Parts: sequence; structure tokens; C-alpha cells
Amino acid sequence: MLPTEHSSGAGPAPMGRSRGPSLRVKLLTAVAIACAVVLVLTGAAMGVLLSSITQAVRMEARNLAGSVALGAVEAGAQAQAYVQSLDDLYRRDLFIVNRERRTIADVVPEELGQIYREDPGGEVEQTMADGQPRTFIEVSAQHPSGAKQMVVPLRQTALRNSPIIGAVVLEYTNIERQLFMANVWALYVVGLAGLAAVVGLGYFGCRVAGRLSRGIGQVREGVLAFAQGDTSVRIAPLDPDEVGDLTHAFNKMADDLAQSRRALQQEAEMARQATRHAEFLAYTDLLTGLANRTQLSNLITQALEQAEQSGRGVGVLFMDLDRFKNINDTLGHEAGDAVLREIAQRLRQCLARHKHIARLGGDEFVVVVPGVEACAGLGAVARKILTAVAQPMQVFGQELRMTCSIGISLFPRDGREEHALMKNADIALYRAKDEGRNGYAFYSPELNPHSVEKLALESELRRAHEQGQLRLHYQPKVDARSGRILGVEALVRWAHPTMGWVAPARFIPVAEETGLIVSLGRWVLEEACRQQVAWVAAGLPRIVMAVNLSMRQFGDPALLDDVRAILAATGIAPDCLELEITESLLMRNGAAGTTQLHELKQLGLRLAVDDFGTGYSSLASLKRFPIDTLKIDRAFVRDLDGNEEDQTLTQAIITMGKSLGLHIVAEGVETAAQCEFLRQRDCDEIQGFFFSKAVPADELATLLRASGEGRSPWQRRGESTGGAPV
Repeated sequence: MLPTEHSSGAGPAPMGRSRGPSLRVKLLTAVAIACAVVLVLTGAAMGVLLSSITQAVRMEARNLAGSVALGAVEAGAQAQAYVQSLDDLYRRDLFIVNRERRTIADVVPEELGQIYREDPGGEVEQTMADGQPRTFIEVSAQHPSGAKQMVVPLRQTALRNSPIIGAVVLEYTNIERQLFMANVWALYVVGLAGLAAVVGLGYFGCRVAGRLSRGIGQVREGVLAFAQGDTSVRIAPLDPDEVGDLTHAFNKMADDLAQSRRALQQEAEMARQATRHAEFLAYTDLLTGLANRTQLSNLITQALEQAEQSGRGVGVLFMDLDRFKNINDTLGHEAGDAVLREIAQRLRQCLARHKHIARLGGDEFVVVVPGVEACAGLGAVARKILTAVAQPMQVFGQELRMTCSIGISLFPRDGREEHALMKNADIALYRAKDEGRNGYAFYSPELNPHSVEKLALESELRRAHEQGQLRLHYQPKVDARSGRILGVEALVRWAHPTMGWVAPARFIPVAEETGLIVSLGRWVLEEACRQQVAWVAAGLPRIVMAVNLSMRQFGDPALLDDVRAILAATGIAPDCLELEITESLLMRNGAAGTTQLHELKQLGLRLAVDDFGTGYSSLASLKRFPIDTLKIDRAFVRDLDGNEEDQTLTQAIITMGKSLGLHIVAEGVETAAQCEFLRQRDCDEIQGFFFSKAVPADELATLLRASGEGRSPWQRRGESTGGAPV
């Protein structure tokens, strides 16, 4: 029975229960507390991040000033020239004082000989006394707004306990600004995330409180409607409080009274279900539950009609799964069906309701986006799909990682009818596949014509890969001191049966553009590892095998699994494999690239930065990556014989790398003078035509055998040219 109503309209509380604060008050109080906690945590996180930036700035300035101090000791009487050369490199205030605080080297020559007294707390004097680096703020005519300075001791020699003869003062305001700008996005993300959490909590709390208030009103309306004879009224179950008690009692009473009417309604309901099921079969893909081709046509037609009236656009995204055939071939069609169902579910979850999703058949899906105002919105939808599809999935006990390619067309720019939009989206889809898969492309009229030459070379390259026309050659990397071979770099070569040797500069870009570079790179990696293991099994010296990773390979979600599988299949020792990535690729991939590098490093292999010096990375940025080796770009090595600027830059790179504990390799060495310069600057390994070009495996084995027996194959060359005894 319902409780007896009072004149106020509210029923008495159930026996044994006392009524506390209203649900709305309790919920809003909890939301307020949660918002306050989020704000406090956000402020604390931003404080910690700012503190870490400050520590990184001081460490950077200290390392750089220490490097200058070591360079000044080596320069000796040429300290002024050395400091001026550093001004061209670093572009910041830098000078050296002696024990009397008199300037003996300065990027501003006019200040030579002057006594430096701009450190308000006597930090320079204290550092020369106890050898401890310090920071201070200089306010002077040169720095009226104040400049942050780092002072480190200048010792008589490079030894740590050598007498202090002066100090190096380095202005690091720009370093702080650069590091702050490099990390400011993190501050924004933390702050915005905190604010978003507060807004979300507040919004959610208000919504829940409003919903419960409406629930009470629904109970009242249901009771009144039932009293007037509407026995079909039901109230959704609410929380177990006073309103929940009323709801439960009301629904039980309604169920008892309506039971007699259900039998009469059952036949009519069965007829309606049959109608709905027939409609479902006609317009639904049975495997995934998405719209089928027939329904897709209706959806596009409706969207185009609405777009004609509203003046807005309609986007058509045509997607299919990359390498889906491999799933059916290896795991069976049941696994393939499971993958398609999972992909369909992910599309439902990641796309808003106003976007229509359909499956055409096989692994092809179409997403229709009405009400589009700009292409940027479609790009955002495509990126959301790519992210959702790329998440790992479990199918029959196997972890799979799928990717997809997406082609996009836009009404009315790319067509005004369904057929044209679907055709042009399909054309764009193949452009996305040509660009390496796992991406999207917009349709443009230029996609229709294809270069005959490019297609022919692509076809020949695919055939070359399948028919074994590709070969690996290996270029030695030599110890700068002993001349022994410590490692080799694997380089791919193409021996075409009619065209002869095809230059890598001709076919590598085609492989990059078409996406063949991923499978080609996987083959190179496995073949190189097998060759290294074969050399060791033949009794040759144990060397490090270096293999380059292209941009497409590094961005391939399956890279980590491929490397892990190749290590297991070939049996190569992980520390004998070194993966090389270019400096520009390292700096362009951000947080995702850093994560991938750490995952590769956890496998036990070595990581190298290739072509260093051309990508404008800084010491602070390199410290973020788990790098073992730094390869100096051949552009700096080429003019070492007479170019003082390249000599200074090369020296700085070696010094910087050594300060980070990195192994230094110089590539492109072609003369004895270059070799001697690098050897004297403590470069670890040297690679280039001065020693050997890239040679086939059997020729490299001969060189390895001579190296292992202590007979350096380049000893005579170094002596005859007056170079280092390498």
C-alpha cells in the first residue's frame, strides 16, 4: 500500500528511518569537496613541474659552463679566441675572470681587463674560494632588467682537484626561457585538465541532483496518472532512499494490476517485433549490427538533402583495415569476424551519435558526418578513428594490433551525389595506403592521374623484394685508436636484372611513399641480425650490427613486436644490435616517440642518433632520450681539413656527447687529416670511404678476420698518407 498522503503532499518517513539532509544537498556538498581536492592537486602538480624546470635549467647552465671551462683550459693563451668562437655558437653573455676578478676573456672585447663586481652576493669570489658552482642575478648597464648568471670555477688543468685560477660566468636567461617554452604545454595541460575536471564534476553533480529532483516529480505524476486509470505507468528504479521506497511500492502495485492486460497485448507485441526484425534484416549488417549498404545509401541521401537546405557540408569517410587478409589466413575467418565486431564496437564508442556508421562488406566501413563546416573537423574524426582502431585487442587468446586507412570526400566540394562522394573517398583511401597506411587522406582532383614511371618503379620494387633482388652491404665502423672493426652499418642495395645497380636515392623514396619501406625495413633488420649471428658462429669477432629505422618504420605500431620477434628468431644478442634514427625524426615524434624509444631500450639493444648536428636539438632535449651513440653528420666532417667553424662545432659535439656518457661516431671520413683530427679529439669510432665503402658480407668477413688477428687492413694506408696509425 502507498503511504497515507498529508496535506503538504509529502508522505511520512518509513518506520525506523530518520530523514537527513536532502539528496541534492548531500550530492552538491560531495561535488564541492571533490572540486576543491582537484584544484589543490592541480596546483601542487604545476608547482612540482615548475620546480623540475628550474632544476633542469640550472643543470643545463652548469654543464655548459663546465664545458666552457674545460675548453678554456685547453685553449690556454687562446682563451679569448675560444670564447669569441663560442659566442657564434651559443649567442649568450659569457666571460672568464682571473683570481683578481679581472676579465681575461669576454664575448664583448671592450670589457677585457675590467674588474667584475656585478654579483651582488660575491658569488664569483665564493666559487673561486670553494670551487662550488653558484647562480646569481646580474643587474647592470648590459642587463638592466636583470640576467641570470651561472659561475663555475676555472682550474689550472682538467683535473678535478687542480688549483682554481679563475671563474667562468655564463648568462643562462635564454636557456631558462627555452626550457620553459619547451615545457609550457605541460603546464597548460595540467592546468586545463584540473579545470576540466572541476567543470566536469560540477556539471555531473548538478545533473545528478536535477535528475533525482525530477525523479520525485515523476513519482508524483505516476501516482496521479495511475489514480486516473492509466495502469501502464511505470517508474524507473531510483536509489534506495525515501523516493526509492515509493517507487518500489508503486511499481509492484502497478505490476499486479496490469498483469491481466499483458495476455491481450502479447499477440500485438509479437506482430510489432516481427515487423521490426524484418526491417532490421533489410537495413542492418548482421555480423556487426551496423547499417548495411542499403541503409548507408538512405543515410547519405538524407544527409545530402539536409545539407542542401542548411548550406552545410557532408563528410564521407571510407575506411578499411590494413593487412586484414593476414588475420583470416593465419587465424581463420572466425577470428576475422571477431575483429570486425570489435572494430564496429569501437567505432560506435568513439563517434558521436550524429555520425552514421555502416559496413559495406569485408573489412570496409563508411562513416557519414553531416553538418560539416570545414575539413579540419573531418580530420579530427579520422584521427579519432585511427586511435580507436590502433588499441590492442584480444582475439581467441591472441593479442592483435590493427591499423586502418581512411579516405575522405566532402560535399559539395568533391561531389553532389552519393556515387561521386563514395568514388572519390575510395580514391583518397588508396592515397592513404600509398602513403604508408595507418593514416588518412583527403580527396583532390590531382589524385586521379598517376605517374607511369612511379608506378612502374613501385611495381619493380615490389617484384625485387619478392624475387630476392635486394642485397645487404656492410660498411665498417673502426676504433679510432686501434683500427679494429667494432661494428658495421647495414645498407640495402638493389641489383636489377636489366637496370643494373639501382641507386638507393632512387628507390628508397619510392619505398617510403608507397609504404613498402615498412616491410623492406623489417626484412633488412632480420637479414642483418642473421648475418651477425653467422659471422660469430664462423669464429669472427663479435661486432655491433647497426640498422637504420625510417620515419614510416618508427611510426609503425607493430615495430616493437617485430623487433622482439626478430631477436627471438635470429638469436642475436640484444646488445649487438643498434637501431639508428635521425636527429630530426627523434625531435619530431614528441612524447609518443620517447615512449617507443624506452620500450625498445628495454629489449636490451642499443640506440643511436644518426646525422647529429643537422636537427637543431639541444643538450637538454637529448637528455630525455635513452640514447647510447651519437653519430656526427658527414656535413661537419667533410670540411674539417680547413674549416675552423666545422672544427669548433665538431669539437663541441664530441665534448657535449662525452659529458652525457655517449659513444661518439663520425661518419663520412675520407682523408687521413680528418681521421687524425677526430682521433685527437677523443672520437670513439670512425666510418667512411677512408677505410672502406659498404661491401658484401663475404668481403666484410675478410676484413673482420684481419681485424680479429690484429692485422688492421688500413694500417699501411694511414702510414703512407701521413695520417693516424689506424
